[in-house]
Amino acid sequence: MAENELVLKQRDALGFDIQVKLIGGRELQILSRGKKPELNYSVDILSLQDKSKKTLFIAWKWLFSSIIFFLLMLLLLNILPDYVEENKNIYLSVTLLIGMIGGLFCVMKFWKFTSVKQVFYSRKAHVPIIILSAGKPSKKIFRSFIGSVEERIKQFRSHMDINEEKQLTGEMKMLRRLSDNGFINKKLYEKAKNKLLGSFAK
Repeated sequence: MAENELVLKQRDALGFDIQVKLIGGRELQILSRGKKPELNYSVDILSLQDKSKKTLFIAWKWLFSSIIFFLLMLLLLNILPDYVEENKNIYLSVTLLIGMIGGLFCVMKFWKFTSVKQVFYSRKAHVPIIILSAGKPSKKIFRSFIGSVEERIKQFRSHMDINEEKQLTGEMKMLRRLSDNGFINKKLYEKAKNKLLGSFAK
């Protein structure tokens, strides 16, 4: 794949258009359109681990919401008969209907947003930097792109004489920039910073 062709475009489960493109042979630019503000940031590939990893992202929020809906429905079905005498069947039917619809809606959302992601982590602090939907827009295109990026990282790392301290400094600067711009949360950044500072001391 030629350098000017090293670009991946895909749409995630939320309907956002994501583009990852290699700029200047060494910098990956990530652009996400469809939400405001748009995400637009870049990372030095030497700050990433040589290999990306497949990770299962589970939509815990929707799973817990579906469980709560079903439990609440069962609770109301158990309690209502003691407080409702007239039109009891109507109240019970409405409760059952709302509980089932709400629970099934949450289950569908859980199924939609639970997916396999391909993640590029930062080299030492292991912070997720680039998160992509595995296999999109097609398995062939996706594998070709991921393989080309990983090969480029290995090539640069093997041919460039950069000492460990400079690489740690570069990674810390990248993470601080991403944190300042809201691309990674502050808590994750502080944890990563402490880990990198610990590596300096070794």
